[in-house]
Amino acid sequence: MKNLIFESLELLSLTERKARKVEFHPLLTVITGENGVGKSSLIKHIYWTLGAAPAVIHPKWKKVAVKGLLTFTIDGVRYKALRNKDRVAIFDEGDRLLLSTNSFTSELGPFLADLLDFNLVLSNRKGEPEQPPPAYAFLPFYVDQDAGWSKPLNSFDRLTQYSNFKTSVVEFHSGIRPNRYYELTAKKKQLDLQTKELGQDRTIVQNAISRLRLEPGFSGVELSLEDHENAIQDLLVKVKSIRELRQTRAAELADIVDRRVLIDEQIAIVEASIAELSEDAQWATDDIRDKIPCPTCGTMHLNDFTNRFAILTDREECFTFLSDAQQKKRGLAKSVEEIQRQIRSADETIAEIQALLDERRGDVTLRELIENEGRRTAAALLRSQIDDLETQIGKIVSEISDIDTDIREIDNPSTRQTVEKYYAAFMSQYMKALNVLDADNDAVTKISGRIVETGSEQPRLLLAYILALDVTIRKFSTAFAAPLVIDSPVQQEQDMTNAPAIIKLVTSARPHSGQTIIGTISLHGNAIDASMLREFTEKKSILSSGEYEAVYARLSPLIERM
Repeated sequence: MKNLIFESLELLSLTERKARKVEFHPLLTVITGENGVGKSSLIKHIYWTLGAAPAVIHPKWKKVAVKGLLTFTIDGVRYKALRNKDRVAIFDEGDRLLLSTNSFTSELGPFLADLLDFNLVLSNRKGEPEQPPPAYAFLPFYVDQDAGWSKPLNSFDRLTQYSNFKTSVVEFHSGIRPNRYYELTAKKKQLDLQTKELGQDRTIVQNAISRLRLEPGFSGVELSLEDHENAIQDLLVKVKSIRELRQTRAAELADIVDRRVLIDEQIAIVEASIAELSEDAQWATDDIRDKIPCPTCGTMHLNDFTNRFAILTDREECFTFLSDAQQKKRGLAKSVEEIQRQIRSADETIAEIQALLDERRGDVTLRELIENEGRRTAAALLRSQIDDLETQIGKIVSEISDIDTDIREIDNPSTRQTVEKYYAAFMSQYMKALNVLDADNDAVTKISGRIVETGSEQPRLLLAYILALDVTIRKFSTAFAAPLVIDSPVQQEQDMTNAPAIIKLVTSARPHSGQTIIGTISLHGNAIDASMLREFTEKKSILSSGEYEAVYARLSPLIERM
């Protein structure tokens, strides 16, 4: 099992010219502060940086266009995840770009799945197997203040693209159904699709035999030398068409090269503009005069927040243009690869047709064969195709049977019993610590996450479930364990007995040395080591102008490359 650890989170707003870096303790980090300081917004941006958006983000944070850089390790190997709006880039420890994408399902999800051994496969709405986006990997490890306390595994946004996903997520992470089970299940689904496609091909060939009346007994006299010559003419027309297509693709390739050169020139101009705007913004901030003359025309301009804000907005637009331009370059590179592939394919096809034409032009002895054996040869060819398709289908069906056998061996009822027994022991322990007295039996014994309590006991029961599931994952998972991030565990005005008990439990040492990050208004009398405490005392104090320059210096080179 791989172990994911968060080292630090850096947030940057070019619009407000503020930033913040928060370092995380490897075992426990407690973020405290009154309502309104922004601690929940900070916590929401931890997994957000990895492509898992929380169910709710405050509109003001969206307006200031916060960018996030999360530094983390996987089994001691350090990486950085940078998010700017809807684009995520992953860098290695040496800041080498490994991935930059705005496609969380088709690109970011598989990339992180490979890093974390997260091989869960779910069926999309078309019934096709696919690796889900990052939110499904991190679901058991995050409880959102706004959406996570109503029911389990509900803290991320846009969790509707797969039906009945919660059971699969829990069974995967808890080890009831390990990585190998989902690898085999995905392979079986792919083989099922291949079998269906081969069956459709077989039906097409069978229908062709029927429509053309290519049954035994026909002499083939319907085919003639004229047909042979017509076929040669058709090949000549085809090779001409392919040559014209090749010329068109070559022209498109030249156009793309010109466009790429233009984009490079634009990027150079914008990078220069960013540097100038940064100098302008700093100069305007440092100059204490109320009015500043234009060095070119002498016109006086107000040196107020509005004008400085306009400079920062212009610079933000430059960064956005850079990101878009880099994406366009990547798109053009893919287009170049595709066009070059088409040109190579056209050249190969032209060569094949030319060779066939050379052979047919000199083949005057085929007349008798065409006239007498044409239909029989065609029928034999099509039946040979059917035999080949049936052989392929047979091999795949045999492989599916072997996979079914392996799945039955892996999907062992005794494994489920062992895992759920382990889970139930911790669930009972945590319920007792949280003073949950009367819970539904399924909530205690079944790991599926069926929490049906109401009132103030409901969030305590849900917290017991989250902690018990986390312990079970760290014991049995074949994939990875991630930091447990819990925002505002004291819910629904808990009394003076339950509130301290909640904080005591979530801040106590985690089994298997798991990392925990929590946000809370108060410690409710519990003592926390100072190295684990991150306290914010002023309203809206999460982002600070004092940290802007340092964070900007670290993030800006990465933003330009993402």
